[in-house]
Amino acid sequence: MKKIGLIPNVDKDKDLAVTMRLVRYLLNKGCIPQLTEKIAELLGLEMYARKENEIYEHSDFIISLGGDGTLLGVGRKACQYNTPILGVNLGTLGFLTAEEKNRAEYAIDKVLMGDYKKEKRMMLQTSIATEDGRIEGINALNDICITRGILYKILEFNVFVNDEYVNTLRADGVIICTPTGSTAYNLSAGGPVLKADAQIIAITPIAPHTLTSRSIVVSAEDTITVEINPREDTAFTISADGQESWSLTGKKVVQIRKAKVYTTIIKTNSQNFYDVLRHKLSK
Repeated sequence: MKKIGLIPNVDKDKDLAVTMRLVRYLLNKGCIPQLTEKIAELLGLEMYARKENEIYEHSDFIISLGGDGTLLGVGRKACQYNTPILGVNLGTLGFLTAEEKNRAEYAIDKVLMGDYKKEKRMMLQTSIATEDGRIEGINALNDICITRGILYKILEFNVFVNDEYVNTLRADGVIICTPTGSTAYNLSAGGPVLKADAQIIAITPIAPHTLTSRSIVVSAEDTITVEINPREDTAFTISADGQESWSLTGKKVVQIRKAKVYTTIIKTNSQNFYDVLRHKLSK
C-alpha cells in the first residue's frame, strides 16, 4: 500500500498537529500521503494536494482523523469506491475508530504489514417523494432520522414494512438505523443495541406520545416506508447521519432500504464488538 489519504477534522486536530505528524510518518515509510487542497495548503504541502474525489477513488486506504462523526462523513464518500477507512480517534467515545491518536503509528504499521481485518458495515439508501419528484441518492451509515421542526408540534406518520401496515405513530420523530447506528441516536432514544455485523434494521420512535410505542427490528432485506402526515403544514427534517438534512413540509413519503454499497472499516486491534461496547458505555 502506497497511496494513503488523510481526512482530518480541523476542529478536533488543532493546528493539524496530528495530521502533520502522520504525514511525516508515512513519508518515512515510503508512502505517498494524499491531502485535500485546503489541508495541503494549510500545511504547506501543496505537492500532496489532490481533488477530494481523487483521494477517495485512488487511495489504498484513508485515515479518518477525528471522531465517529468524521468517519461517518468519510464513509458516505468512500463507499462509492469501496475504499477502506482507518479511524483514528481524536474525539470522545469513538465506537468506529480503530485507535487513539497516540497509537496511530502503531495502527498504520499493522495495516502496512497486512495485520488487520476489514469490516463491511451495512448502509441505508433513502429516497423522498416530493411534489417536484423524488430526492434520490441518500446514503447513511448510522441512521435516517425524521424529526419535527423548530415548532413544538408533534408529527404523525404511518409506518409500513414491505407495504404492510405496521402502525401510526404520534411522536417527535422516528429513527431508522443500521446496526452501526444502533449505539448512536437510537440508543439515546431507548432503542436496542444491535451487533455490528447483524443484517437487521431498527425502527425507533422519538419521544412517542403513547406508552405502547416501542422499537421494532426488521430484516435488512425489508423495505421501510414512512408516510408523514404533518398537520397544518408543520415543518419537519429528514437527516442522514445527522450531517445531511432536508427541511420539508406537507405530506411526504420516505422509503428506506439496505444500500447496495458498504462502508469498509479497518480494524487493527483484537477487541470484539462486546469489548468495545462494554468499554465505551462504561465511560
